[in-house]
Amino acid sequence: MNAILKVEEWGDQHHPIWIDFLRILLGLFLIVKGFLFAEHSGVITNLLIQNHLQYLIFMAAQYTILFLIAGGILIALGILTRFSALMNIPVLIYTVFFINFPKSLLPFNTELIQSIVVLLLLVAFLILGDGNFSTDHFVSVHRDIW
Repeated sequence: MNAILKVEEWGDQHHPIWIDFLRILLGLFLIVKGFLFAEHSGVITNLLIQNHLQYLIFMAAQYTILFLIAGGILIALGILTRFSALMNIPVLIYTVFFINFPKSLLPFNTELIQSIVVLLLLVAFLILGDGNFSTDHFVSVHRDIW
């Protein structure tokens, strides 16, 4: 537990402003990916029915949509950034290793590269936190207003 607090303290002290803009872009990207995933959920459901894993995977697809959109909103606004990153990391691990990695034999798999970059950014924001340009920081600084 002490190590987690030390990592949080280090992340709060080493957080330049450009990383906040990167966090906002990551959140917006996750929101867009969540809506794209929801838009193509019919194709995914058909694939799941063919594999006879429809109920378990259907629930996982709903989890993915929920955490991509909700986590993206929270990350973009800087609310519970570490928690949101932690909830999205399993989604990206699954995406990297089970969806995009088997297609990695293609000459230039941009989806795999994109998924790896997003996964690394989520791990970075799990360590760094939300920063000074966030809702959580604003609320903690202006506690007298609330």
